[in-house]
Amino acid sequence: MKNTIRVYHFICDHWAAENVRNSRLKLSFSDNVNDLFELMPFDFGYDEDARVRRKAWKCARAKHSVSQGFISFSENWNVPTMWAHYADNHKGVCLGFDLPLNRNDGTPYATKIKYVDRLYPMDARILTDETYNREMVKIASETKSNHWSYEKEWRFWFSLSGAERDLKNANSNQLIFADFDENLALKEVIFGVKSSHTTDGFKALLDQPDEVKFTTARPSFRRFEMVPQLRPSLQK
Repeated sequence: MKNTIRVYHFICDHWAAENVRNSRLKLSFSDNVNDLFELMPFDFGYDEDARVRRKAWKCARAKHSVSQGFISFSENWNVPTMWAHYADNHKGVCLGFDLPLNRNDGTPYATKIKYVDRLYPMDARILTDETYNREMVKIASETKSNHWSYEKEWRFWFSLSGAERDLKNANSNQLIFADFDENLALKEVIFGVKSSHTTDGFKALLDQPDEVKFTTARPSFRRFEMVPQLRPSLQK
């Protein structure tokens, strides 16, 4: 069975070339993203201990955010809203990667996000039951509101090194990056229809440009989606 999946990461125009030049992507952290329900897809209840559970979970999420980062990818690059929201209104670039689905021991490496229409109930076991706690952690790491379903997200987690943890503890806004390697292998570059970047310009940034496929996006004439620009004169 194939152990890799081709997924896509959208980047705004300003940072696209720098990411490729430096062969890296910036990590996100659960306490500093645009979804306020990140790792908190829970209904903590209305009883007198609900506030205790909510506070305990928020504290656990804060600790998690100085040890674990992630990069979000999408299943495909053809969704116009992804270009609008994450690639600077089509001026940016989308990078395609091959990511492993599982580690060598068979445990998941990449997580496919599930989208739901209501919060999961959380009860008092979260404070005392380790098995229940692990179950809630799993739910939290792979669940988002269906308002985000257009993202079709796959999530790739990274454990921070000791030095990186020290940097995050000293400055919560510290930027941490993951380098391209065999588990983060760049395979495609798709230019937004309004992008000022070019294939020649990006090839000059790569050590092995012939191993990367270059595409220019355009709006489809028949569907609400982006498709490859086939006319050579309009390709970047």
